[in-house]
Amino acid sequence: MDMLPHSEALHRVKRMQRWMLPLSIDAVFVLQNADLYYFSGTIQSGLLCIPCEGNPLYLVKKSLARAKQECAWDRLIPFPKLDEAPGILAAEGMKAPKVIGLEMDVLPTDYYFKFSKLFPETRFVDASGAIRRIRMIKSTYEIDRIKSAARMLHLAWERLPEWIKPGVTELEVLAQTEHFLRLQGHQGIQRTRGFNYEVGYGAFSAGVDACAPTAFPGSTGFIGLYPAISNTGSEHRLAPGEPLLVDICGGYAGYLADAARTFSIGNLPSDMREAHAWILDLNTEIESMLKPGVDCSRICDYAFERSEGSPYANGFMGVGDNRMRYVGHGVGLELDELPVLASGSGAKLEPGMVLAIEPKIFFPNRGGVGIENMYRITDTGFEKLTPFREDVICC
Repeated sequence: MDMLPHSEALHRVKRMQRWMLPLSIDAVFVLQNADLYYFSGTIQSGLLCIPCEGNPLYLVKKSLARAKQECAWDRLIPFPKLDEAPGILAAEGMKAPKVIGLEMDVLPTDYYFKFSKLFPETRFVDASGAIRRIRMIKSTYEIDRIKSAARMLHLAWERLPEWIKPGVTELEVLAQTEHFLRLQGHQGIQRTRGFNYEVGYGAFSAGVDACAPTAFPGSTGFIGLYPAISNTGSEHRLAPGEPLLVDICGGYAGYLADAARTFSIGNLPSDMREAHAWILDLNTEIESMLKPGVDCSRICDYAFERSEGSPYANGFMGVGDNRMRYVGHGVGLELDELPVLASGSGAKLEPGMVLAIEPKIFFPNRGGVGIENMYRITDTGFEKLTPFREDVICC
Protein backbone atom coordinates (compact mmCIF):
# COMPACT_ATOMS: atom_id res chain seq x y z
CA MET A 1 0.00 0.00 0.00
CA ASP A 2 1.02 3.61 -0.62
CA MET A 3 1.62 4.84 2.94
CA LEU A 4 2.11 8.49 3.87
CA PRO A 5 5.66 8.92 5.23
CA HIS A 6 5.99 10.37 8.72
CA SER A 7 8.28 13.10 7.38
CA GLU A 8 5.58 14.21 4.93
CA ALA A 9 2.89 14.26 7.63
CA LEU A 10 5.20 16.16 9.99
CA HIS A 11 5.87 18.82 7.34
CA ARG A 12 2.14 19.30 6.84
CA VAL A 13 1.34 19.57 10.54
CA LYS A 14 4.19 22.04 11.09
CA ARG A 15 2.72 24.28 8.40
CA MET A 16 -0.65 24.10 10.15
CA GLN A 17 0.95 25.01 13.48
CA ARG A 18 2.75 27.99 11.93
CA TRP A 19 -0.70 29.36 11.11
CA MET A 20 -2.13 28.53 14.55
CA LEU A 21 0.52 29.99 16.85
CA PRO A 22 0.26 33.71 15.94
CA LEU A 23 -3.53 33.50 16.25
CA SER A 24 -3.39 31.78 19.67
CA ILE A 25 -5.37 28.80 18.36
CA ASP A 26 -4.85 25.94 20.82
CA ALA A 27 -5.98 23.10 18.55
CA VAL A 28 -7.49 22.30 15.18
CA PHE A 29 -9.99 19.44 14.99
CA VAL A 30 -9.96 17.57 11.68
CA LEU A 31 -12.83 15.24 10.71
CA GLN A 32 -13.31 15.43 6.92
CA ASN A 33 -11.76 12.55 4.94
CA ALA A 34 -9.54 14.50 2.57
CA ASP A 35 -8.12 16.58 5.42
CA LEU A 36 -7.79 13.53 7.67
CA TYR A 37 -5.73 11.79 5.03
CA TYR A 38 -3.67 14.87 4.32
CA PHE A 39 -2.56 15.31 7.93
CA SER A 40 -2.50 11.66 9.09
CA GLY A 41 -2.32 9.20 6.18
CA THR A 42 -5.60 7.46 7.00
CA ILE A 43 -9.34 8.17 6.76
CA GLN A 44 -10.48 5.97 9.61
CA SER A 45 -13.47 7.48 11.37
CA GLY A 46 -12.55 9.73 14.23
CA LEU A 47 -11.15 13.09 15.27
CA LEU A 48 -7.61 14.23 14.59
CA CYS A 49 -6.54 16.86 17.13
CA ILE A 50 -3.65 19.04 15.94
CA PRO A 51 -2.27 21.02 18.91
CA CYS A 52 -0.48 24.31 18.47
CA GLU A 53 2.73 22.52 19.50
CA GLY A 54 3.78 18.90 19.44
CA ASN A 55 2.38 15.88 17.60
CA PRO A 56 -1.29 15.27 16.78
CA LEU A 57 -3.56 12.99 18.76
CA TYR A 58 -5.96 10.81 16.77
CA LEU A 59 -9.16 9.75 18.52
CA VAL A 60 -10.30 6.78 16.41
CA LYS A 61 -13.84 5.48 16.36
CA LYS A 62 -13.44 2.83 13.62
CA SER A 63 -11.21 1.13 12.75
CA LEU A 64 -8.48 1.54 15.35
CA ALA A 65 -6.69 -1.56 14.06
CA ARG A 66 -6.51 -0.21 10.54
CA ALA A 67 -5.58 3.29 11.70
CA LYS A 68 -2.58 1.80 13.50
CA GLN A 69 -1.47 0.23 10.22
CA GLU A 70 -1.88 3.38 8.13
CA CYS A 71 -1.48 6.44 10.34
CA ALA A 72 1.75 8.42 10.27
CA TRP A 73 1.31 9.23 13.99
CA ASP A 74 1.57 6.94 17.00
CA ARG A 75 -0.80 8.68 19.46
CA LEU A 76 -3.99 6.79 18.61
CA ILE A 77 -6.74 6.45 21.23
CA PRO A 78 -10.02 4.47 21.09
CA PHE A 79 -12.92 6.89 20.71
CA PRO A 80 -16.32 5.27 21.38
CA LYS A 81 -18.37 8.49 21.60
CA LEU A 82 -17.86 12.15 20.79
CA ASP A 83 -18.97 13.01 24.35
CA GLU A 84 -15.72 11.47 25.63
CA ALA A 85 -13.47 13.80 23.62
CA PRO A 86 -12.84 16.37 26.42
CA GLY A 87 -11.93 13.66 28.96
CA ILE A 88 -9.61 11.86 26.53
CA LEU A 89 -7.80 15.06 25.60
CA ALA A 90 -7.40 16.01 29.27
CA ALA A 91 -6.08 12.54 30.11
CA GLU A 92 -3.52 12.92 27.33
CA GLY A 93 -2.22 16.12 28.90
CA MET A 94 -4.02 18.66 26.75
CA LYS A 95 -5.23 21.69 28.68
CA ALA A 96 -8.79 22.88 28.12
CA PRO A 97 -8.52 24.69 24.77
CA LYS A 98 -9.60 28.32 24.70
CA VAL A 99 -9.71 28.45 20.89
CA ILE A 100 -10.35 25.53 18.52
CA GLY A 101 -10.25 25.65 14.73
CA LEU A 102 -12.83 23.67 12.77
CA GLU A 103 -13.36 22.82 9.08
CA MET A 104 -16.42 25.06 8.99
CA ASP A 105 -16.82 24.88 5.21
CA VAL A 106 -17.58 21.14 5.34
CA LEU A 107 -18.37 20.30 8.97
CA PRO A 108 -22.05 19.40 9.55
CA THR A 109 -23.85 21.88 11.79
CA ASP A 110 -24.72 19.04 14.15
CA TYR A 111 -21.03 18.55 14.94
CA TYR A 112 -20.56 22.26 15.59
CA PHE A 113 -23.40 22.28 18.12
CA LYS A 114 -22.03 19.16 19.82
CA PHE A 115 -18.56 20.66 20.11
CA SER A 116 -20.09 23.86 21.52
CA LYS A 117 -21.75 21.86 24.30
CA LEU A 118 -18.70 19.71 25.02
CA PHE A 119 -16.35 22.72 25.19
CA PRO A 120 -18.61 25.49 26.60
CA GLU A 121 -15.72 27.82 27.49
CA THR A 122 -14.09 27.49 24.06
CA ARG A 123 -14.27 29.87 21.14
CA PHE A 124 -14.48 28.20 17.73
CA VAL A 125 -12.91 29.68 14.60
CA ASP A 126 -12.88 28.66 10.96
CA ALA A 127 -9.70 26.80 10.01
CA SER A 128 -10.91 25.65 6.60
CA GLY A 129 -9.35 28.53 4.68
CA ALA A 130 -5.96 27.90 6.25
CA ILE A 131 -6.22 24.15 5.58
CA ARG A 132 -7.08 24.76 1.94
CA ARG A 133 -4.22 27.24 1.51
CA ILE A 134 -1.77 24.79 3.09
CA ARG A 135 -2.98 22.02 0.81
CA MET A 136 -2.75 24.39 -2.18
CA ILE A 137 1.07 24.07 -2.26
CA LYS A 138 2.02 20.52 -3.28
CA SER A 139 5.14 18.68 -2.19
CA THR A 140 7.26 16.47 -4.44
CA TYR A 141 5.51 13.50 -2.82
CA GLU A 142 2.13 14.84 -3.92
CA ILE A 143 3.30 15.77 -7.42
CA ASP A 144 4.53 12.20 -7.97
CA ARG A 145 1.07 10.83 -7.17
CA ILE A 146 -0.67 13.38 -9.37
CA LYS A 147 1.65 12.34 -12.19
CA SER A 148 0.66 8.71 -11.64
CA ALA A 149 -2.99 9.74 -11.93
CA ALA A 150 -2.21 11.67 -15.12
CA ARG A 151 -0.48 8.67 -16.71
CA MET A 152 -3.76 6.75 -16.34
CA LEU A 153 -5.49 9.37 -18.47
CA HIS A 154 -2.77 9.21 -21.11
CA LEU A 155 -3.26 5.44 -21.43
CA ALA A 156 -7.05 5.79 -21.55
CA TRP A 157 -6.93 8.44 -24.27
CA GLU A 158 -4.76 6.15 -26.38
CA ARG A 159 -7.40 3.42 -26.11
CA LEU A 160 -10.52 5.57 -26.54
CA PRO A 161 -10.53 5.49 -30.39
CA GLU A 162 -11.01 1.71 -30.18
CA TRP A 163 -14.25 2.19 -28.22
CA ILE A 164 -15.70 5.22 -30.01
CA LYS A 165 -17.90 3.89 -32.83
CA PRO A 166 -21.08 5.11 -34.58
CA GLY A 167 -24.20 3.96 -32.74
CA VAL A 168 -22.41 3.18 -29.46
CA THR A 169 -23.82 5.03 -26.45
CA GLU A 170 -21.99 7.45 -24.19
CA LEU A 171 -22.62 5.01 -21.35
CA GLU A 172 -20.93 2.13 -23.16
CA VAL A 173 -17.79 4.12 -23.95
CA LEU A 174 -17.60 5.62 -20.48
CA ALA A 175 -18.07 2.18 -18.90
CA GLN A 176 -15.18 0.80 -20.97
CA THR A 177 -13.07 3.80 -19.99
CA GLU A 178 -13.86 3.36 -16.30
CA HIS A 179 -13.13 -0.36 -16.48
CA PHE A 180 -9.78 0.36 -18.12
CA LEU A 181 -8.89 3.04 -15.57
CA ARG A 182 -9.73 0.77 -12.65
CA LEU A 183 -7.38 -1.88 -14.01
CA GLN A 184 -4.64 0.79 -14.10
CA GLY A 185 -5.17 1.34 -10.35
CA HIS A 186 -7.71 4.18 -10.47
CA GLN A 187 -9.12 4.76 -6.98
CA GLY A 188 -12.71 4.65 -8.23
CA ILE A 189 -13.93 7.96 -6.79
CA GLN A 190 -13.00 11.61 -6.89
CA ARG A 191 -13.56 13.92 -3.97
CA THR A 192 -14.92 17.45 -4.16
CA ARG A 193 -15.16 19.92 -1.32
CA GLY A 194 -18.34 21.65 -2.34
CA PHE A 195 -21.65 20.75 -0.72
CA ASN A 196 -23.68 18.34 -2.90
CA TYR A 197 -21.05 18.22 -5.66
CA GLU A 198 -21.19 14.52 -6.46
CA VAL A 199 -18.91 13.47 -9.29
CA GLY A 200 -18.15 10.19 -11.02
CA TYR A 201 -15.12 9.69 -13.23
CA GLY A 202 -15.99 12.78 -15.24
CA ALA A 203 -17.85 13.80 -18.39
CA PHE A 204 -18.15 11.95 -21.68
CA SER A 205 -20.46 14.36 -23.48
CA ALA A 206 -21.37 13.69 -27.09
CA GLY A 207 -22.72 16.47 -29.27
CA VAL A 208 -25.56 18.47 -27.75
CA ASP A 209 -25.15 16.77 -24.35
CA ALA A 210 -22.11 18.99 -23.70
CA CYS A 211 -24.51 21.97 -23.68
CA ALA A 212 -27.01 20.39 -21.27
CA PRO A 213 -27.66 22.54 -18.18
CA THR A 214 -26.34 21.07 -14.94
CA ALA A 215 -26.11 21.95 -11.25
CA PHE A 216 -22.40 21.13 -11.26
CA PRO A 217 -20.24 24.29 -11.16
CA GLY A 218 -18.45 23.64 -14.45
CA SER A 219 -18.90 24.63 -18.07
CA THR A 220 -19.29 21.13 -19.57
CA GLY A 221 -22.83 19.80 -19.58
CA PHE A 222 -23.94 16.18 -19.32
CA ILE A 223 -27.18 14.23 -19.12
CA GLY A 224 -26.71 10.98 -17.22
CA LEU A 225 -29.32 8.25 -16.98
CA TYR A 226 -31.87 9.77 -14.57
CA PRO A 227 -32.53 12.94 -12.55
CA ALA A 228 -31.67 11.30 -9.21
CA ILE A 229 -28.02 10.90 -10.27
CA SER A 230 -27.49 13.31 -13.14
CA ASN A 231 -23.93 12.20 -13.75
CA THR A 232 -22.36 11.35 -17.07
CA GLY A 233 -22.86 8.46 -19.45
CA SER A 234 -26.27 8.79 -21.13
CA GLU A 235 -27.99 6.66 -23.76
CA HIS A 236 -27.07 9.19 -26.46
CA ARG A 237 -25.77 7.23 -29.46
CA LEU A 238 -22.60 8.56 -31.07
CA ALA A 239 -22.81 9.93 -34.60
CA PRO A 240 -20.22 11.05 -37.17
CA GLY A 241 -19.38 14.73 -37.22
CA GLU A 242 -20.31 15.56 -33.62
CA PRO A 243 -17.69 16.56 -31.02
CA LEU A 244 -17.07 14.19 -28.13
CA LEU A 245 -15.84 16.17 -25.14
CA VAL A 246 -14.06 13.76 -22.79
CA ASP A 247 -13.32 15.46 -19.45
CA ILE A 248 -12.33 12.81 -16.92
CA CYS A 249 -10.13 12.37 -13.86
CA GLY A 250 -7.37 9.95 -13.11
CA GLY A 251 -7.02 9.02 -9.46
CA TYR A 252 -4.08 7.49 -7.60
CA ALA A 253 -3.52 7.19 -3.83
CA GLY A 254 -6.15 9.87 -3.19
CA TYR A 255 -4.73 12.35 -5.73
CA LEU A 256 -6.49 13.44 -8.90
CA ALA A 257 -5.49 14.47 -12.40
CA ASP A 258 -8.22 16.41 -14.22
CA ALA A 259 -7.87 16.78 -17.99
CA ALA A 260 -9.91 16.83 -21.20
CA ARG A 261 -9.56 16.21 -24.91
CA THR A 262 -11.93 16.49 -27.90
CA PHE A 263 -12.63 13.39 -29.99
CA SER A 264 -14.84 12.90 -33.05
CA ILE A 265 -16.02 10.18 -35.42
CA GLY A 266 -14.66 11.49 -38.70
CA ASN A 267 -14.07 15.20 -39.20
CA LEU A 268 -15.86 17.93 -37.32
CA PRO A 269 -17.60 20.76 -39.17
CA SER A 270 -15.17 23.48 -40.20
CA ASP A 271 -16.46 26.05 -37.67
CA MET A 272 -15.85 23.63 -34.80
CA ARG A 273 -12.36 22.79 -36.07
CA GLU A 274 -11.60 26.51 -36.26
CA ALA A 275 -12.92 27.01 -32.74
CA HIS A 276 -10.70 24.22 -31.43
CA ALA A 277 -7.67 25.76 -33.16
CA TRP A 278 -8.55 29.09 -31.51
CA ILE A 279 -8.68 27.34 -28.13
CA LEU A 280 -5.21 25.87 -28.67
CA ASP A 281 -3.81 29.32 -29.47
CA LEU A 282 -5.47 30.78 -26.38
CA ASN A 283 -4.12 27.95 -24.25
CA THR A 284 -0.59 28.70 -25.46
CA GLU A 285 -1.08 32.33 -24.47
CA ILE A 286 -2.34 31.29 -21.03
CA GLU A 287 0.69 29.03 -20.61
CA SER A 288 2.95 32.05 -21.15
CA MET A 289 1.35 33.60 -18.06
CA LEU A 290 1.90 30.59 -15.78
CA LYS A 291 4.69 31.80 -13.55
CA PRO A 292 5.04 32.83 -9.90
CA GLY A 293 3.54 36.19 -8.97
CA VAL A 294 0.93 36.34 -11.72
CA ASP A 295 -2.55 37.24 -10.50
CA CYS A 296 -5.00 34.36 -11.05
CA SER A 297 -7.83 36.77 -11.84
CA ARG A 298 -5.70 38.43 -14.53
CA ILE A 299 -5.37 35.10 -16.35
CA CYS A 300 -9.13 34.63 -16.30
CA ASP A 301 -9.86 38.20 -17.36
CA TYR A 302 -7.34 37.94 -20.21
CA ALA A 303 -9.00 34.78 -21.54
CA PHE A 304 -12.46 36.38 -21.49
CA GLU A 305 -11.14 39.57 -23.10
CA ARG A 306 -9.74 37.44 -25.92
CA SER A 307 -13.06 35.65 -26.32
CA GLU A 308 -15.04 38.91 -26.43
CA GLY A 309 -13.10 39.97 -29.51
CA SER A 310 -13.72 36.64 -31.26
CA PRO A 311 -16.67 34.83 -32.87
CA TYR A 312 -16.92 32.73 -29.70
CA ALA A 313 -17.91 35.39 -27.16
CA ASN A 314 -21.25 33.80 -26.30
CA GLY A 315 -19.99 30.22 -26.10
CA PHE A 316 -16.71 30.58 -24.24
CA MET A 317 -16.76 28.54 -21.01
CA GLY A 318 -20.37 27.43 -21.40
CA VAL A 319 -23.73 28.40 -22.83
CA GLY A 320 -26.86 29.67 -21.09
CA ASP A 321 -26.81 29.21 -17.33
CA ASN A 322 -23.94 26.73 -17.70
CA ARG A 323 -21.60 29.60 -18.50
CA MET A 324 -18.92 30.09 -15.87
CA ARG A 325 -16.41 32.93 -15.51
CA TYR A 326 -13.26 30.97 -14.76
CA VAL A 327 -10.61 29.17 -16.79
CA GLY A 328 -8.98 26.91 -14.22
CA HIS A 329 -8.77 25.61 -10.69
CA GLY A 330 -6.47 23.81 -8.29
CA VAL A 331 -6.48 20.01 -8.10
CA GLY A 332 -5.08 17.60 -5.54
CA LEU A 333 -6.89 15.37 -3.07
CA GLU A 334 -10.05 17.15 -4.17
CA LEU A 335 -11.23 18.29 -7.58
CA ASP A 336 -12.04 21.84 -6.54
CA GLU A 337 -8.94 23.00 -4.69
CA LEU A 338 -7.37 26.45 -4.51
CA PRO A 339 -6.52 28.56 -6.33
CA VAL A 340 -9.40 29.33 -8.65
CA LEU A 341 -8.52 31.17 -11.85
CA ALA A 342 -11.58 33.40 -11.75
CA SER A 343 -12.31 37.11 -11.78
CA GLY A 344 -11.65 38.66 -8.40
CA SER A 345 -9.94 35.59 -6.93
CA GLY A 346 -7.15 37.67 -5.36
CA ALA A 347 -4.65 34.79 -5.38
CA LYS A 348 -1.28 34.88 -7.08
CA LEU A 349 0.51 31.91 -8.57
CA GLU A 350 3.13 30.30 -6.33
CA PRO A 351 5.63 27.46 -6.85
CA GLY A 352 4.04 24.15 -5.91
CA MET A 353 0.52 24.99 -7.04
CA VAL A 354 -1.12 22.43 -9.33
CA LEU A 355 -3.70 23.81 -11.74
CA ALA A 356 -6.14 22.46 -14.28
CA ILE A 357 -6.54 24.98 -17.12
CA GLU A 358 -9.64 24.25 -19.22
CA PRO A 359 -10.55 26.67 -22.06
CA LYS A 360 -13.60 25.40 -23.95
CA ILE A 361 -16.10 26.68 -26.50
CA PHE A 362 -19.71 25.53 -26.77
CA PHE A 363 -22.12 25.75 -29.70
CA PRO A 364 -25.78 25.84 -28.60
CA ASN A 365 -27.68 22.68 -29.59
CA ARG A 366 -24.54 21.23 -31.20
CA GLY A 367 -21.78 20.51 -28.68
CA GLY A 368 -18.48 21.65 -27.24
CA VAL A 369 -14.78 21.59 -28.08
CA GLY A 370 -11.75 22.31 -25.95
CA ILE A 371 -8.98 20.94 -23.82
CA GLU A 372 -7.91 20.75 -20.20
CA ASN A 373 -4.37 20.27 -18.97
CA MET A 374 -2.67 20.02 -15.59
CA TYR A 375 0.27 22.26 -14.70
CA ARG A 376 2.67 22.47 -11.78
CA ILE A 377 3.93 25.98 -11.11
CA THR A 378 7.72 25.99 -10.73
CA ASP A 379 10.18 28.65 -9.57
CA THR A 380 10.46 29.99 -13.12
CA GLY A 381 7.35 28.84 -14.98
CA PHE A 382 5.45 25.59 -15.24
CA GLU A 383 5.65 21.88 -15.88
CA LYS A 384 2.85 20.34 -17.93
CA LEU A 385 1.64 17.18 -16.20
CA THR A 386 -0.64 15.97 -19.02
CA PRO A 387 1.56 15.94 -22.15
CA PHE A 388 -0.75 14.30 -24.71
CA ARG A 389 -1.73 15.40 -28.22
CA GLU A 390 -4.11 18.35 -28.13
CA ASP A 391 -5.63 18.35 -31.60
CA VAL A 392 -9.10 16.92 -32.30
CA ILE A 393 -8.61 13.15 -32.17
CA CYS A 394 -10.53 11.60 -35.07
CA CYS A 395 -11.70 8.01 -34.64
